Amino acid sequence: MLPKNYDPNEIEPKWQKFWLDEKIYKYELDEKRPSYAIDTPPPFTSGTLHLGHVLSHTWIDIIARYKRMTGYNVLFPQGFDNHGLPTELKVEKEFGISKDQPEKFLQKCIEWTWQAIEAMRNQFIRIGYSADWDLEYHTMDDWYKATVQKSLIEFYKKGLLYQAEHPVYWCPRCRTSLAKAEVGYVEEEGYLYYIKLPLADGSGHVPIATTRPELMPACVAVFVHPDDERYKDVVGKKVKLPIFEREVPVLADEDVDPSFGTGAVYNCTYGDEQDVVWQKRYNLPVIIAINEDGTMNERAGPYKGLKTEEARKKIAEDLEKMGLLYKKEKIKHRVLRHTERSSCMAPIELLPKKQWFIKVKDFTDEIVKVAKEINWYPEDMFLRLKDWAESMDWDWVISRQRVFGTPIPFWVCDNGEIILPDEKDLPVDPRFDKPPRKCSDGSEPKPVTDVLDCWVDSSITPLIISRWHDAIKGDEEGKRWFEHNFPTALRPQGTDIIRTWAFYTIFRTWVLTGEKPWKDVLINGMVAGPDGRKMSKSYGNVVAPDEVIPKYGADALRLWTALAPPGEDHPFKWETVDYNFRFLQKVWNIYRFAERHLEDFNPAKAPAELEPLDRWILSRLHKLIKFATEEMEKYRFNLLTRELITFVWHEVADDYIEMIKYRLYGDDEESKLKAKASLYELLYNTMLLLAPFVPHITEELYQNLFRERIKAKSVHLLEWPKFREERIDEEAEKLGELAREIVGAIRRYKNSHGLALNAKLKHVAIYATDSYEKLKTIEKDIAGTMNIERLEIIKGGPELEERIIEIKPNFRTVGPRYGKLVPKITAYLKENAEEVAKALKETGKVEFEVDGQKVELTKDDVVIRKAVFSEGEEVETAVVGDAVVLFY
Repeated sequence: MLPKNYDPNEIEPKWQKFWLDEKIYKYELDEKRPSYAIDTPPPFTSGTLHLGHVLSHTWIDIIARYKRMTGYNVLFPQGFDNHGLPTELKVEKEFGISKDQPEKFLQKCIEWTWQAIEAMRNQFIRIGYSADWDLEYHTMDDWYKATVQKSLIEFYKKGLLYQAEHPVYWCPRCRTSLAKAEVGYVEEEGYLYYIKLPLADGSGHVPIATTRPELMPACVAVFVHPDDERYKDVVGKKVKLPIFEREVPVLADEDVDPSFGTGAVYNCTYGDEQDVVWQKRYNLPVIIAINEDGTMNERAGPYKGLKTEEARKKIAEDLEKMGLLYKKEKIKHRVLRHTERSSCMAPIELLPKKQWFIKVKDFTDEIVKVAKEINWYPEDMFLRLKDWAESMDWDWVISRQRVFGTPIPFWVCDNGEIILPDEKDLPVDPRFDKPPRKCSDGSEPKPVTDVLDCWVDSSITPLIISRWHDAIKGDEEGKRWFEHNFPTALRPQGTDIIRTWAFYTIFRTWVLTGEKPWKDVLINGMVAGPDGRKMSKSYGNVVAPDEVIPKYGADALRLWTALAPPGEDHPFKWETVDYNFRFLQKVWNIYRFAERHLEDFNPAKAPAELEPLDRWILSRLHKLIKFATEEMEKYRFNLLTRELITFVWHEVADDYIEMIKYRLYGDDEESKLKAKASLYELLYNTMLLLAPFVPHITEELYQNLFRERIKAKSVHLLEWPKFREERIDEEAEKLGELAREIVGAIRRYKNSHGLALNAKLKHVAIYATDSYEKLKTIEKDIAGTMNIERLEIIKGGPELEERIIEIKPNFRTVGPRYGKLVPKITAYLKENAEEVAKALKETGKVEFEVDGQKVELTKDDVVIRKAVFSEGEEVETAVVGDAVVLFY
């Protein structure tokens, strides 16, 4: 028996343990059933899940549970993305281990990561996540690193991997190169400095505007627009850089924006991507004035050793003293920062570095073509990937100057020859492992000490989960697994990593297999704080899952995620979770009420014919099943969740159950059996509809009410409800709606008179014309539900008479004016009630004399109480459509 109160802290851990112990979600390869493989996002092992993780992974779990119920062979693994800068920073700062001790440093990174995995896995389990944990993978596993290195070797053999010196995004704080997807522009306040650069021939100045005066030592040219009349005479001349006494040419190029600043800009190596374009276009020299740590080097002359911000301020001061800085304008501008890691956010420099690249820029058309073959939910998310692909400036830099990462599996010779490892030895770590052979000239190759960008690791996840690595080795089970599960069915992910995870995965999978990685992509938005702003510690609006679940349980939180619209940001609202919790209490109470009535019910003996209200609720149920199936197939949960809550709370709990109680408690056994049959079908199917969304409470309900009959070990091993066309009954639905409205009117009458809902009413009559026959059909239900001793359904309209039953002066207004005359005024009003009422209605006032004194009263001076009478008996009325309800 269900206990009286719904307590998620008691039932949720119980069923989580049950599911794990019984291996309810164990995956078994079954080629007789259609595959549904989910390419789940492997979260970075930070040690804790945030609400964004909870939202995206609950969506994934809802889909997995639904697909299992609809007969799919669901492959639902969960991985963890282990490598990354935050782990290295933690090991350095918290554990005090230096990267100069690489083996010890790596070991500590791995130790910390295992702790983080354990904590995060437990959090996944606590939200009811139904992954098969036997298939858990980690990007730091040897077999995973071997697969990544194998894929890299394949890219190298296809001529898509190369090493080159090229300006890369460099983070001075993290001391590593970054991919374009890891950086972003942040709008900030700053200054635009207006500087006069003297022409070398002494004929004048060229005024430029820049936000970075500290880059002057790296200036290699000044650019103006060829159509800008202001600078026609200076193109081809040279300017002499103040302080540094170096001459650079003035060139014309159409990429210059004449409306920005002075219309003239200086080209420094490198301030931004445009500087890179101009340097290559005009084969200009490269001068690097900034070190890897963000300080100025010897090329900066007297400013050597200063941080860039300090040099900016000092050079501006010196130029001002020289009379060459003539304006300093406060502006808002975009600053390129290390945005992928909110803990960093350092400004980015463009530094030429020898890095490893994967050729991707030449393949953007093919990537977009493959992406078009995938179903995007929502559809417009495809455009984000397309826009990103078309905006790429250069190839994907995949090397990182870090320690904890998948090693780049190469050794390089002085003559440029690249030594590959033997594939049987993968994974290799050139930092510690010896090369398999010497260079062709007999010299020793040098190890590549860089590691791979973590997106290189995670961009092969669909190949990882479908066992591509085993299949290409000829492993028979691996081949069967790969053929059954690839391309995978679904990639679920957030909007923020379309340009990284989605883009790189499509590219890498296509190169390695010639196919798309998935059939569908589902994009969720970001989670905002309760105030609607992005969650941030600085805003004080961060809410952790561990704050919510102990108070409300995982199922209430899961419903909040299900209410999120596809592709849109979703604010966390405490009041929403509280509402969800109260809904689950309502669900609990419904099934607890039904439990005792269904205890002896045998579904095999359910009668074929049901009563009108039974047909109504089952028609509504099956319409909901149809709608639910359509929405689930489109991965849309928000509208469905609202419909489910409304249906269960209002149509089932507030109306249907209240309207069959009299049958369940009554003596009519046939009617009672029909009510039980309807209630059983309704609650069994409603439980199944709710199961993917709220797995814990539905498991508890199933085990208590249905398992003995159904026999399945878990509710999550049952089939999704089947839509039955024959259950749709439009006439019954009209009857049900009419019954709801009439019962609602009678409830309001009881409530307004302070009566309990089960209080007996002696006499109620309902007059109707068009709805007369319908009302006669549900007459018994109305009377039984509202405990009416005598209910009459009468065709036609009632003969009603409105009478004045009380008329008196408003003593607060009449007393002060007429004093001792008030008793006689009262008598006059009673004796002439109809005439007084008529005068007030027509003219708004009444005049008469009392003891020779004129009395004038307005509507505000007279209190009139009227009543409605039917056949001489006082009644109260309520109108519902064409029906008039009379309460005697």
